[in-house]
Amino acid sequence: MFQINTLSPGNNTFRTNHTMNTTWEQVRREVREYRSSAQPSNVINIKDFCFDERNNRAYFLATDPSRMKTSTLFVVDLPQYDSRDQLIETGITGDTQGSQNGTANPDCNYPFSFSNNEFQVKEFSYTFCPSTSNNTSSLSPSIKLSDSDGFNMNKMFSTSYPKNPKTSNNLNALSKIPVVEWKPLLPESWLKEKSVSETLSREELFVKERRRLALQGITSYQFDSHSGQILFSYGSGIYLGHVAKNGEFYPRPITPYSSGPIIYSGSILGYPLNHSPQHNNISPISSPSTTASSSPSPSPCCSSPINSVPPRLDPKLGGRNHNLVAFIRDRDIWVTTSNGCETQLTFCNDHDRDGTAALSCGVAEFVMQEEFHRFTGYYWAPPSLSNCMKDQLERILYLQISESMVDLVLISRPGPQGEVEEYRYPKAGTPNAVSDLQIVEFIPRYHEEEDSYEPVHKRLWGNAALDKLFPWMEYIVRFGWCPNGKSVWVQLLDRLQKRTAIVKIPICNFMSITEYQQTCGQYDDLCVSRIEVVYEERSDVWINVTDIYYYFNDDDDFDNQRSGVHLASPSSMTYTLQTPLLPTKLFITSESSGFRHLYLVVKPSASSPNYHIRAITAGNWPIVDRPIYVDTKRQLVYFTAKKDTPLETHLYVASYSEGADPLTVVRLTELGYSHTVVMDEKCERYLDWFSSVSEKPRCSVRYLVWNERNIFPSVSETMGLFVKGGKEDDEKEWDDKKLSKKVPIGEFFDFINNDGVKIYGCIYRPENYVSGKKYPTLLSIYGGPKSQMVTNDYKYPRFLRLFLATRLGFTVVLIDGRGSSDRGVTFESYLKGRMGTVELEDQIAGLNYLASKKMGVDLERVAITGWSYGGYLSLMALAQYPRIFKLAIAGAPVTQWELYDTAYTERYMGLPSENQEGYRKGSVLNWADKFPDNENRLLIAHGQIDENVHFKNSELLVSALVKQNKPHKLQPYPTERHGLRHANVAEHFETLMFFWLVNYL
Repeated sequence: MFQINTLSPGNNTFRTNHTMNTTWEQVRREVREYRSSAQPSNVINIKDFCFDERNNRAYFLATDPSRMKTSTLFVVDLPQYDSRDQLIETGITGDTQGSQNGTANPDCNYPFSFSNNEFQVKEFSYTFCPSTSNNTSSLSPSIKLSDSDGFNMNKMFSTSYPKNPKTSNNLNALSKIPVVEWKPLLPESWLKEKSVSETLSREELFVKERRRLALQGITSYQFDSHSGQILFSYGSGIYLGHVAKNGEFYPRPITPYSSGPIIYSGSILGYPLNHSPQHNNISPISSPSTTASSSPSPSPCCSSPINSVPPRLDPKLGGRNHNLVAFIRDRDIWVTTSNGCETQLTFCNDHDRDGTAALSCGVAEFVMQEEFHRFTGYYWAPPSLSNCMKDQLERILYLQISESMVDLVLISRPGPQGEVEEYRYPKAGTPNAVSDLQIVEFIPRYHEEEDSYEPVHKRLWGNAALDKLFPWMEYIVRFGWCPNGKSVWVQLLDRLQKRTAIVKIPICNFMSITEYQQTCGQYDDLCVSRIEVVYEERSDVWINVTDIYYYFNDDDDFDNQRSGVHLASPSSMTYTLQTPLLPTKLFITSESSGFRHLYLVVKPSASSPNYHIRAITAGNWPIVDRPIYVDTKRQLVYFTAKKDTPLETHLYVASYSEGADPLTVVRLTELGYSHTVVMDEKCERYLDWFSSVSEKPRCSVRYLVWNERNIFPSVSETMGLFVKGGKEDDEKEWDDKKLSKKVPIGEFFDFINNDGVKIYGCIYRPENYVSGKKYPTLLSIYGGPKSQMVTNDYKYPRFLRLFLATRLGFTVVLIDGRGSSDRGVTFESYLKGRMGTVELEDQIAGLNYLASKKMGVDLERVAITGWSYGGYLSLMALAQYPRIFKLAIAGAPVTQWELYDTAYTERYMGLPSENQEGYRKGSVLNWADKFPDNENRLLIAHGQIDENVHFKNSELLVSALVKQNKPHKLQPYPTERHGLRHANVAEHFETLMFFWLVNYL
């Protein structure tokens, strides 16, 4: 037993001895002091960049350093350049091996003129935590700066790992580069005037849980490049505004003043629908709205104001004139004008208000959000369709979801009333929701006094229905409009997720019930013939669904494919069915080669039985699930991948011209960092925010240049601008030098496991580390699929709890063993059908490797901790290897896979009825008798209203442990869901966690 002494002046670490226990108060004081000295609320988080091409600006969301946990919109004006043709640098040579070395043309004429001391990189760059002092600090081990060479991005280090990053004195050189300031898009007076409600509806809370959103304020927005408008939610309102040329932006609230729905006697058809979003490279709708409309103020034109309305979720700007906003209310689709005239479009939930209705429209059900990462269930028709149609109709493609067969789960809510929360949750082996793809056509009302028309709902009928054509389908994981709006597409997936198909459907196949009855099914065969299977794939393991799709547009005349509707009035429609002749051309990704790569799929016509597929990239490295950008003029495609090292994400470019070599790709971003990139529409510049394990995030705008001797672009290196923001005090407090004292730098390592596979890890040494000495060791684990913890990006504040452990004298270790992502199918599928029984092999091998290298690991004092899947493996570690792991701290663990949801569990374990042995061995409950008999070795924490991994998991484990008379401690948190959202709860858990570690490890 060792103890933590009381802190002495100037001593910021606990000192260990073996004389007496450390008190709760001592640990709590240390947790509070560390939290207060390393407060992440002052660190700026940036996301969702997009370009405003018309005004040459960039918008993004960021935390305002002056406001706790509040995110808002910011803007930066970009420098004006000549046309792209004038940016051809004939002196630059491309490098197909991934380098970007080259020499800029000294005669190139730019609108800016700077000396060599001022510019070497054509770059606008923003530092997340900008420094205003002259103190030197690290930029990156991969960037060498000097007064003579400026900011040269070509100074790269070797890709061999491990890397032990060291700080360097480089910010002095950066201070010579001119600075432009980012600024809030919304005035401070506007933000203060609008109230932000901290009370969220259940629907809003669930959205934040599924999206893992912790920030408050503006958490998503939509920029419409055609109209120059921005749509966002803030507090209890939805706001829409136009950004003026001078940058002024005064959004107006969309205040509802008509809630009376159009009464549609036919109601809605009781059939389910399909779903799947297509990437939009212009508008960064990265998350649904997380705010509600409550108690709105009356609109000036309002004749009958509404005192209160239910939450309005997932707003989207659309319509042929870009002046309508669709949203979800009570699991139905509504539409509103900018002046607040609302119209209800679907009627799934008219008579249900308890949150357990079986039908919903336009809403993604639980497993779609949690396991397939689709957070919406509807899309506006593209403007191209509206421009071609000879009618006044607007159209929305949506999914109707029936959950009538899905189990209801009851969760007790905290409070003296003993209220119960109900919602639909499909457990492994039980029925899923059923989906039906539909289109609603409507004429919007712009004023309350206008006549209203009944919206018309259309679906696929008879033998042309998807469930008839594809009886194996279980999920519609992706769906959307084709670019010209003449067709829609869906991606289907079977129950075991081993078979998928991408299907294209002309919109003329969708009919209302009246139209279908009039045709008497005589067009069934013709409708079937018009449905195209664009791509199909099968796997022996499982198919990982991504959002990487790109559909090429076509220039054929619209008459080549009939739109499907000629409207005399909204209730009188005529069809002229013709066979479509338009080809289909799209980019997809597939792991059929063993690694995810990019493929070009071409299907000549609907009548053609085959499609042609060609690999655009190849090799033993993966493309990651981020948007791709296509330059159709030069036949180039830009994508994010982990080609050079599995620890870093980079931007690459490949050619898709005929005869291009899929092994030839060019890296455009710098080694030594992980990059997240957003490109402009023309694929001529990109925003790049990047960081490393030792360097906080920074951002730059880079420009691409071409020369006649190479089809691939290079990154221009002639200009540079830094963007500065935040308050002086914040900048001084969070410069690199001060932050480095609060954020330990991880050291990467790798080793070869017993099967000859290279495994990567990262070790954080204790703050008081002395070479050659052993320290109590904390193994932090997730270990499951779809995860990668060991990456070369900045971990602050995500790893704040682990950083506190190093301050308290612990060595912290992270290892990405087999089963984790971005290492190929074979690596990830190692756990297939046997979760919980093989993942720990690589973790233990990594600990032994570190101990053999004398890197500060004490194998006699190893604790393991994790949350969710990591909590599950922490339990398995203590039960299966009690001699290796002295202590386990498990958060929100799955303890029996039959209790978890269908999509996740069946993907990796199969059906319970078909893999009984795997489910039996993978259940913690069946290992209860193997837990140690020593006290103070097992700590379990779980939120009691966790709607993802239900508290029932921990209840059953406690029952099994009691039955075996095994010592343990269960810490329930009545107010928490799957994560610990409340600051006081997080502080309690950290105090409890470290109280156990310092006293019992």
